[in-house]
Amino acid sequence: MRLLSLARAAWQAEGLYLRRSGRGYAIQAGFGAAAAIFGILMLVMLHIAGFAALLPGMGPVWAALVVAFADLVLLAIFGMLARKPPRDPVAEEALALRQAALRQMGDTATQALILAPLLRSQTLKKGAIGAAITAALVGFFNRR
Repeated sequence: MRLLSLARAAWQAEGLYLRRSGRGYAIQAGFGAAAAIFGILMLVMLHIAGFAALLPGMGPVWAALVVAFADLVLLAIFGMLARKPPRDPVAEEALALRQAALRQMGDTATQALILAPLLRSQTLKKGAIGAAITAALVGFFNRR
């Protein structure tokens, strides 16, 4: 019964972790999309600035360059926000709970494997030897 409750807790923790971390990645993708939009706008403004540079006079060029510089600043801000990995304390706690439940499931299964020869055997001596051999094998494979 304990094994099933641990499996259920691990399953629920995994679902919570995936839902919460997915939300963070969606926000990160939104910031990346905003950075891409401002990058495209910056390129458009640089093209307008180049075109305006060919025109006589200095007014349109400087205005276009100022707008392009503002787009560059916004591009840098949104780009840095998109690079920052999402941190959600609830998702991290769910991941820790899942790992603890899986570790306890492994411990419970190991205990069952060690005790199985004792419960199956006809004599205590033969069961103790089987349990010792099983414990040695489980310990050997856990270290690998």
